[in-house]
Amino acid sequence: MSLARAELERHDWEAIRCGCGQPAGHLLATLETILAGGASGAVRSLDDHVLIQSVLMPPAPAVCAVVMAHLADGMAAAQEQEILWLLLALVAGEVDGDSVADSLQMRCVETVRDGLWLVYRTYLDAGGPVARGYADDVLDIVEWDPVRLEHYRAR
Repeated sequence: MSLARAELERHDWEAIRCGCGQPAGHLLATLETILAGGASGAVRSLDDHVLIQSVLMPPAPAVCAVVMAHLADGMAAAQEQEILWLLLALVAGEVDGDSVADSLQMRCVETVRDGLWLVYRTYLDAGGPVARGYADDVLDIVEWDPVRLEHYRAR
């Protein structure tokens, strides 16, 4: 079993309110498509569900955890740019009205920080400049050690 699939099963998607107003269980088909390597279009179809424009919706932290587990499993090269775009959207999302410390965005940032080395590995191995730029932007937001970030940028 993949880490991403285990993470997907860990969440009670029906208990999470989707950005469209329905329970987030309907996102499972899209997330399964992404995990199976079909990112083209699937990632962008999360718009208006996980985020609306740049405002994060309640499923964002769970989706972020699935994305990080997908990075750990090793994503298909064809998915790299879309997955990194989604990860950036999750950590750069607008604060959802809660305090910053308790916001959906901060929960996503903390999830990515827990797997920081996965983002560094993706940054270093990026297959193209756009994917590398997305990974760099993610690191710019989540990295708490600017000296380490500059060290890796110099590579």
